[in-house]
Amino acid sequence: MLLDRLDWIDGWPAVRAGAGPSERSREKPVTRGVVDDRFAGDLSGWRNPAGWTVQDGYVRGQGTLISRKSLGGDVRVETDLKTDQSAGIRIGGTTAVVSPDGLTLTSDGTSRTVPLPGGAATWHNLAVTVKGRTITAEVTEARLRDPQASVTVTGRAHGPVGLVSDGGAAFDNVSAARLFKAVTKAAPTPRTGRLLDADEFTGPLGPGWTWVRQDAAARTEDGVLRWPVQGADLVGAGNQASVLLREAPEGDYVVETKVTLDLGEDTVRNYQQAGLIAYASDDDFARLAQVAIWNTRQVEYGRELTFADRLSYGGNIVGPPAKTTWLRLAHHVDPANGEHEFRAGSSRDGKTWTWGGVWTFPKDTAVRIGLIAHGGAQPAVNADFDYVRVYRGA
Repeated sequence: MLLDRLDWIDGWPAVRAGAGPSERSREKPVTRGVVDDRFAGDLSGWRNPAGWTVQDGYVRGQGTLISRKSLGGDVRVETDLKTDQSAGIRIGGTTAVVSPDGLTLTSDGTSRTVPLPGGAATWHNLAVTVKGRTITAEVTEARLRDPQASVTVTGRAHGPVGLVSDGGAAFDNVSAARLFKAVTKAAPTPRTGRLLDADEFTGPLGPGWTWVRQDAAARTEDGVLRWPVQGADLVGAGNQASVLLREAPEGDYVVETKVTLDLGEDTVRNYQQAGLIAYASDDDFARLAQVAIWNTRQVEYGRELTFADRLSYGGNIVGPPAKTTWLRLAHHVDPANGEHEFRAGSSRDGKTWTWGGVWTFPKDTAVRIGLIAHGGAQPAVNADFDYVRVYRGA
């Protein structure tokens, strides 16, 4: 559950290059690959001229046990083993063995040995990584990337994977897989196309706006919609807060607003906020707002809906806020199931955007878009909205 790939894009980690958590099974971890044997059965996947055997879930023998599968290119091969003699991994003509003398890596006539404190008479993990002509062998105690010995040589490692032993060794959990090709380009983020609709708040509210519980204190002046933050909320069963809404266009679109909300710093002002909303009902909405949560200031993207016969609310964070914050909700219709997907974005300058999570509404849901300013009336503060613009999604 929720096990996904982390990619490093421009020095920062991102889940699936910024695409976020997956909905279905994805590529297996690197430790599951072309060779994957826990020795719970026979050795039918191996060429076994020296008569190795499986005993108590481990494989034991002397000489070489060779996999019937071969792989080249950038790979990682590893095994758990214990030995008081000499034992290890072979990839074609390259070998990495542990012995009382240490860890020895040999390839293309080059051999290097480094000490292995305490030896490998108890269980250790031996891993060999081939990346181009760089070959590295590491010994760890429990696959925790805390090498007790590490050695690197330049050479070639191509061919069948094998286990080698002078006798007296036990092997378990052998795996070989091609290295994952690093993703260095971020997944596409929503973009805006042509302008479909807008209200710049230079006069009275334009046509198309409707209120849920009208707030007479909200007014257009000085080129903004000035809305005193209400001492009310939508979360929970109370539903006293006002919502200003308009119909959404069909298909993919992006709704954007610029909101100025001075929440100060450090003080507790729960939960004063202002921003955008995708609204189906008082108990079925997704809200993107600059918000005070205890002594923090966040851009939170929250979703309330009915689940298990009660109301449930959850949220995720979408970038850092500023006194003036730009907010976007990008709507996309999933062609596979017709769901309405709303992805949230925020910006501190209106140019550089941080994109966050996606909340979905069922296929047949009538979702309107709009504004909110609620969560607490004390201390008094205005939310100033410069505009609401709706673009075709690109």
